[in-house]
This record gives sequence, C-alpha cells and structure tokens, in this order.
Amino acid sequence: MKRGYHLGRSLASTSALAFMLLSAPSFAQDVDNSNSGTPGSENSAASADVGEIIVTANKREQSANKVGLAITALSADVLKDQKVTTLSDLAAVVPGLSYTPSATQSPVYTLRGVGFYESTLAAYPTTSIYVDQVPLPFPAMTTHANFDLERVEILKGPQGTLFGQNSTGGAINFIAAKPTDEAQMGGDLTYGRFNRLEGNLYVSGPLSSTLKARLALTGGRADNWQHGYTRTDTATDTSYYGGRLIFDWEPTPELSAVLTLTGWRDESDPQIPQYQTLLSQAPAFTAPELRAYPFAPDNARAADWGPNPRAPHADNRLLQPTFNLTWNVSDGIAITSLTSYADYKQESGVETDGTTLDVDDFFLVNGRIKSFSQELRISNTGSDRFRWVIGGNYEKSHVTEQNYNSFTQISTAYIFGYTGTRNSTDQHMRNLAAFANVEYDLTDQLTVKLGGRYTDARRRATTCSRDPGDNSMNPVFEDLSQAIQNGFVPVAGFTPTGLTVPPIGDGCFQLDNITTDGTPATYLPSPFNGRLNEDNISWRVGLDYKATNLLLFYANVAKGYKAGSFPVISGATMEQYAGVTQEALLSYEAGFKLTSSDRRLQVNAAGFYYDYSNKQLRAKTLDALFGVLDKLVNVPKSRIIGAELDATWRPIDGLVIGLSGSVLDSKVTDYIGLNTAGQPIDLRGSAIPYTPKYQGRLSVDYSWRAGNVEPFVGAVISARSSASANIGGSSVIVVTPDFASSRPLQDTYKIDGYTLVDLRAGVKLDDGKWSISVFGKNVFNKFYLTNIFTDYDTIGRFTGQPATYGITISAKLP
Repeated sequence: MKRGYHLGRSLASTSALAFMLLSAPSFAQDVDNSNSGTPGSENSAASADVGEIIVTANKREQSANKVGLAITALSADVLKDQKVTTLSDLAAVVPGLSYTPSATQSPVYTLRGVGFYESTLAAYPTTSIYVDQVPLPFPAMTTHANFDLERVEILKGPQGTLFGQNSTGGAINFIAAKPTDEAQMGGDLTYGRFNRLEGNLYVSGPLSSTLKARLALTGGRADNWQHGYTRTDTATDTSYYGGRLIFDWEPTPELSAVLTLTGWRDESDPQIPQYQTLLSQAPAFTAPELRAYPFAPDNARAADWGPNPRAPHADNRLLQPTFNLTWNVSDGIAITSLTSYADYKQESGVETDGTTLDVDDFFLVNGRIKSFSQELRISNTGSDRFRWVIGGNYEKSHVTEQNYNSFTQISTAYIFGYTGTRNSTDQHMRNLAAFANVEYDLTDQLTVKLGGRYTDARRRATTCSRDPGDNSMNPVFEDLSQAIQNGFVPVAGFTPTGLTVPPIGDGCFQLDNITTDGTPATYLPSPFNGRLNEDNISWRVGLDYKATNLLLFYANVAKGYKAGSFPVISGATMEQYAGVTQEALLSYEAGFKLTSSDRRLQVNAAGFYYDYSNKQLRAKTLDALFGVLDKLVNVPKSRIIGAELDATWRPIDGLVIGLSGSVLDSKVTDYIGLNTAGQPIDLRGSAIPYTPKYQGRLSVDYSWRAGNVEPFVGAVISARSSASANIGGSSVIVVTPDFASSRPLQDTYKIDGYTLVDLRAGVKLDDGKWSISVFGKNVFNKFYLTNIFTDYDTIGRFTGQPATYGITISAKLP
C-alpha cells in the first residue's frame, strides 16, 4: 500500500503541473524560439542522420565524428526503441563494456577489461559516472541515473584529464533531457512479464520569458521473479520511483543558470545468488545439512535464501541538488561553475550463500554517503585554431557502512563456536585537482591535443569488527590473542610479549598484526585506522588528422589513475583491513571515424594497448582464524590489448543496421597470489577477471510508411565469449575429494559465453506522437551467468534475467 500510494501521488502531482504548463499559452508566445534546434530540444542533433550526434567529451558540444576519442553515443530514440532501461541493458549495447552485479547491490562496470570488483560503498569505480557533467562518485548512487535522457555518452580509455581520477577505464555521461521552449508533455507506460508495470512521465516548457522548467518522473513495480527450489515461496519483487526537476534560467544572453533536483527511492529486493559449489574451509566439520544440500538447477529463477526473519530486502534512496552557472564573459570565453551535493542512504539485507541454511547471510547492510563536489573552469572555444579549458575540482565525501552477518553453520563455527559479526567502516575522502586541456590546429587538417591534471587525494578509514551481541566471538579472539602473545601460535617476525588480553566487551576484536613505522605488532584487539595520502598527474597527448571532411584519424597516449581504497570486511587480523594504493594505466590508442558521402554509413574503429600498474583486485589471504578469505591487493603488472568496431548502415530509407564488436586479450604479467588452500601460486599469464575475449552485437531496425501509420520491427543479437570471475580462473580451487557431491572443478569460476536475442515490433501514429509496441528480451530464455563468487564455504553465482516480454504505449503532446 505504501509503495503504490507514493507512486500514485507522484503521478498525480505531475499531471497537475502538466495541465498548468499546457494551459498557459501566453508564456509560450513570449519566448524566443530561435534555439529550438539546440541539443535538449525535441529537434536535437541526437535525432539527426546516421553519423551525427552531439557529445560533450571535451566539456563542450561537438559532433562525435569530430572528436578524436573512442566514443559510443546513444540517442534517446535508440534507448527507447531498444528498451535500454537498466545498467545491464546499457552494457549489452556497448562493445567492450561489461556489467557485473554484486551481493550488496553495488553495480560494477568493466570497460575494455578495466574494472574494480569491490562492493564496499566507499570504493571508487574505474569507470566514472556523470549526469550532465556532475559526478556520481560511488557506484551505488548510479542505479537510477538513466531516465528521461537526451543521450548517453560512453568515453573509452583513461579520461583523467577532464573527468578526474577513477576513470582509468573511461567515463559514462548521462545527458538529461532539457526544458523546452514550448510547452510539451509526454510519457510511456509498459506492462510485462511478472506483472511488471513501469511508467515515465515528463512535462516541459516556459514559466516566463527567461525561465524554463522540466519535470520528469519514473516509477515501476513487479511481482517476485525468483522462487525457491527447496522451499515453496518467492522473492525479489521490484518497487521504485524517482524524479528530476530542472529549472533553466537565462536572464541575459551572457548568463545562464540551471538548477537540477534529483531524487529516487528503490525498495526492490536484491537478486538472490544461486548455490553453485561446495568449498569448505574445514571439511571435517562441514555441517551435514550443507554436505547434502542440492546445487541450484540451471534455471535463472531458482534460488534459495536463508532462515533470517526477513527475506532479502532493500530500501535505498538518493537526493541530489546540483547547480550549473555559465557566464559568457566575451566572445568564446566562458566561465562555468558546477556545484553538487549528493546524499545516499542504504538499508538492505542480502543473501550470499544461496541456501536456506545459516552459512553466511547479511541480514542488515546499512550505509550512508554524503558527497560535495565543486568544479570551476574557464574555456575558450571562440578561436578557430586554438581552444583551451582550465579549471579545478574539489570533492569531499563521507561514507559510513555497517553490516551484520550470521554464520552459525559455517564449518569453522563448529570448531570455535562463533555465530556472526558486526562490521563497520567510517571513511573520509578529500580530493583536490587542477586541470588544463588545449587543442591547436597546426593546419586545416592536423590538430595537436595536450592535457593534464594534478590530483591530491586524501583518505582515512576506521574499520571495526565486533561480536554479534551473544558473546560468541569475544572469547575466541581473547584466547587467540593470548595464545599468540604466549608464543603458542607461531607468527613470523613476532616476539611474544606475555601481555594479558583485556576483555573485548563491545570493542573491536580484530588483532593488531601490522608493524607500522618500526612499531611492532601487538596482536591485541583494537580498531583499524588507515590513511592514504596520494597524488598523481594524469595526462593525454594526441593528434587528429582530418583526411577529408568525412574521415578522421586519431592517435592518443594517455595516463590515468584510480584512487586507493579500504574495504569493509570481517577477519581475525588487521592485515585484511589494509587498503590498496592507487593504480595507474598507460594507454596507447589509434583509430578512425568514417562517414560515407551520402551519410548512410558510419564506421568507427580503434585499437589500443594498456600497460597496467598496481591494478586493484580482490584476491585471497590466509587468516589466522577463519582460513582463506578475501583481501584487496595490488597486482604489480598486467596488460590489455584490444580492438573495437562500431558501424551503422542505412542501405535504404527506413532500414538501419548496426554492427559492433570488440576483441580483448588481457594478461597478468607479474603477480604471486594465494589459492583457496592458502598456498602461493604464480598467476602470471592469467586473464583479468570479467574480460570476455570477444563481444559482438547486431541490430536491425526497419520502419515504413502506410498512410498516417509508421509500422516498425527490430531485432538485436548480442553475444560474448567466456570469461573468468576469478584471477587464475579455476586453477586456484581446492575442494576436499571426500565431497562426492562437489561439482567438477575445471569450470568453477568460468562464466560461459552466451548469445541473446531481443525482438520488437509496433506502430507510430501522427508523426510519432503516439506509439504502441511489443517487445521480447532474451526471447529464447537462454540461461546465462553474470558473476561467480566465493562466500566462505560456498561458491555462488548470479544469473542473467530470464525471458521477459511486454507492451509499451507512449505519447507526446502537443
């Protein structure tokens, strides 16, 4: 009742405002419509012919065909027609982009093999996300960025010069639809499988001769789509709503101000992973119930969850006001200020082992992100030959996270008697940066590009693991600490002190095993306090050669950085809580962009080589009490070689064929890690996780006229080869052979390749003002995986969505 009430009230409010705007023609008559063809209006370049779309990759509006960077740009029409509504949908459209779900709902993007699989709220990504040039600095904040859009721009390769650190893989810019010069209203309604009902509504127009506004609302709900395979109930329903209100004020031709208010709330249940493989830390003590537990069938909907009072659940929300002020000081000289404050709150419970047992479940995961950012820049775009932009950034973020997990039935619990933990982290980040970027036309055909950014990054973290409240953990750690103190447990490099361990009480139980600045480890319980003070210089040098007005060659060399990170995790000693330092990526890239003379064919291609240093990765460590656990590490050296092709062809009127693909060869060239038995293993030659070697996509759309009706049909075939979800693949797996039910080990972490087919058909009426369409996604109900991960005694997997289908009705007035 509560969810439906909120959604209904929001839609009612929008309808009322729409009536007010559409019934005020006097305002529309007083407005200068000379800019009605600029991006953001209904006649924007995003809907132009093949090969023409406007992007802001250089912090100014340019044709994508004139920017010497690898860019995939998707217009609003493409996003709507091909039903690109989720983050995973976006990854399926873009060659080289992969989307990986995590157990705590934080999405992970891997672009051209560059990614960071870390679900801690405070972890920065490798692909930065922006909405209208305003950053969403943490992945959890990006869930509902993709509604009421003008276009999406995916910039590939290090983008540190203009978009800052944490963009070693690239940057994704969501460009919101802007207020229009004339009153407009539109929306769409979709009904599909699982009783899924989704709606989008916008109203836009002038409020006065100098002020325009646009209000967009989105919302959806759906029944549970997963069901137990050893239990009879269902889980993972969908419920969300959000909105964006934009005020665009232009008091003079030289001054403009845009205020954007964005908010959303998502109460959708997190996806439940499937139980795939048994991997016990203490095989002799593995619970009989877990030994006998059946593995999940190859059915995307089948999954089990634990005995906690609440099934997996979530209640997450984001509030974000932003302010963009632009002052055109003189011809071609502009000063721009971008101010943003984001407040994200998370409350959820997640299933991680995929069984009905209490092997390892997080029944509460709470978090809060408060992030302020400010950018100030001055640019000169008026010169025919010399263009430049200089500026600075400031970001201050505070992230807290707490999780409560229960594991009464893990194998080591039968040895030591513990039942769960409470883990928390409190992290503060402060980033300062100054940047400059210049372009100079040496001749009418040759342009040289040079840019750089200096970043000073500061991060501090306090992390703590506590007893769950039943005093099951504290005696274990007090005994372990005392044993180490008295020399009964051999620890390399430690001299017994003979100290008496004080009662832990409600304090942190992890033991101090880190030697800092010559101070020996004490192996006494205490909180972990860490600091990372880092700086770097990102840069790019490039050349653009315009062979003709229709053919551009480019070559770039760039270096980018991703900031260091601390995890929130549970372990016996502080070694697990230590952070990783910043990573660096040196990129060599060359490509071309070709438009045919009749503008019916557009071909973009690029090849690249990445030299990766200190790549951040989740790997293994041998814990003194729990056994082999996850830990953040820096991989000293790795490299990626790749090539991409993106082509669009319109052979006849009404027929559009799109073909895109990528080839990636990733390899670790220097790294000694641990396997799941805690044994050292040389991982040189291993592929970087989540990097399929091949990805390809073919889309065909055809529309024709039949009087006042425009029927259309379309199909998309997307495919990708296999990838590993773990560095070293399955070679690091050790499972005790007496487990007769264990699956074969050779493919434990292998994410098999797959091919998906989407179909759509419909009609447009009255020049596209009305449309009705039917669609099917994954129409052959292909079973496929998106992630595989270790969860102490079990290995779980996330599946892709099963076949979905529905009908969409959309309208645009006037």
